[in-house]
Amino acid sequence: MPKFARFSLDGVRRLSSVAEFHWTDPSVTLVRVDAKGVVRQAKSLAEKRAMLGVASEHDLVLAGGREVVAVDDISAARAALVRPERGPRT
Repeated sequence: MPKFARFSLDGVRRLSSVAEFHWTDPSVTLVRVDAKGVVRQAKSLAEKRAMLGVASEHDLVLAGGREVVAVDDISAARAALVRPERGPRT
């Protein structure tokens, strides 16, 4: 597998630019590509929490629902999945 020094997000919308995002929605899937090129997906809330728990700033994490966005702030994503769902991310 190739090793990626870093990922370019130039062609992908970033989560930090999205007004609202429903992390706990069952239709949202997270996809993580680590620095070794290993790809994983998370669909359930527990899987999403576990994935973000081990994700680092060196990984590419995408969130897909109605659109695909790059998770450019993993700390904020972790926080959104820890607190109870109160509606859309603002």
